[in-house]
Amino acid sequence: MNKPSFPYPERILQWVWNEQLFDLSALTTVCGRKVTILDPGILNTSDGPDFKFSKIIIDSIEWHGSVELHLRSSDWYSHNHHTDGNYNNVILHVVTEAFPKQVKTTSGNSPFTLNILPHIYSPLEHFLKNHQANHFLPCSGNIRFISQEVFEQQINNAHQEYLEKKANDFLAFYNPGISQSKAWKEALIISIFDGFGISKNRQPMQKLAKTLISKNPAPSSALNVLANEIAFGSSSDLKWNYKGCRPNNHPAKRIETATRFYLLVQQAPFEDFLTANAIDIWKQWCSKIGIQKAGHPNVLFATVYLPALYLLSTIFHSKNLKAAVQDYWKTYQAPIPKSILSKFDALNVPKRSYRKKLGAVYQLKNYCNTGGCSQCMVLKKAISS
Repeated sequence: MNKPSFPYPERILQWVWNEQLFDLSALTTVCGRKVTILDPGILNTSDGPDFKFSKIIIDSIEWHGSVELHLRSSDWYSHNHHTDGNYNNVILHVVTEAFPKQVKTTSGNSPFTLNILPHIYSPLEHFLKNHQANHFLPCSGNIRFISQEVFEQQINNAHQEYLEKKANDFLAFYNPGISQSKAWKEALIISIFDGFGISKNRQPMQKLAKTLISKNPAPSSALNVLANEIAFGSSSDLKWNYKGCRPNNHPAKRIETATRFYLLVQQAPFEDFLTANAIDIWKQWCSKIGIQKAGHPNVLFATVYLPALYLLSTIFHSKNLKAAVQDYWKTYQAPIPKSILSKFDALNVPKRSYRKKLGAVYQLKNYCNTGGCSQCMVLKKAISS
């Protein structure tokens, strides 16, 4: 079988259709009818055609139905669509083939066929071709122009997505079977212990926090003694990773700091967390512990405490608290090692656009490093401009 003219997976073709990354001005069916796309439809993640609820004008008639995409028209038959009733409402068969064959549904109808290949934007072809070469960063060398404004907007969007993700992560420790105030405090404690376990001891730190909570010790300085007995005592089943540990990140040191946070969380009146001033509580805690200048607690303020408050504002419908968290989050500058964001240095954008912004870390992890370019505004703008 000959290689297809569009040498990429069908999911890339679905992305091209979904994002309309092609010239819409001169589309015609194989039989010469003008095509106007009113709505590309909704991507179908189940059985049946690729896109449902599409709205397309073919000549002067508006059609409502499904759209099926293939690299070759023969795939219609090799995928047995001609015997599947789910495809009876296909109104357009989109292919990337110069001389496609007409296909039929099980009801005997023949949907119109559109060869989309000549209409795909050339910047997209350039990007896809060079992306196969596994560049240091997908955008680097693959697109000719990167809009600084769009890049900054994408980073800002990723920054907000990261806050929402961390709030959802917080829910993993939230116990819905107890009172909301108690559940939130306990989830905050576990999240803090988890944060102090980064990067090698998260699981044992989580388990330690849950064990302490289950024992419900009286708030006192003896809590650290109990925590150490659970963590390192003869009957302990916690497994600690000491590889590469320095004095400040040794599990015993991290446990000492985490237990002090435990006490402060438990002693704080819950009502104090429901006001806009709740943002300042973390700094007050760090000052009491004597770690206000330490880097790690500053990271946990952004990745644990602010998301916890953000979720709390949702649970209790506190508009003032949510607004305060979002305003602070937008301008928060995190102490991010330059090496983590060094990939962006190859792009022709100011470093202030991404330095000290947690959204840039999220952008790398969830878009750039995972090949999520199809969802990135930077690529969409570069291709369509």
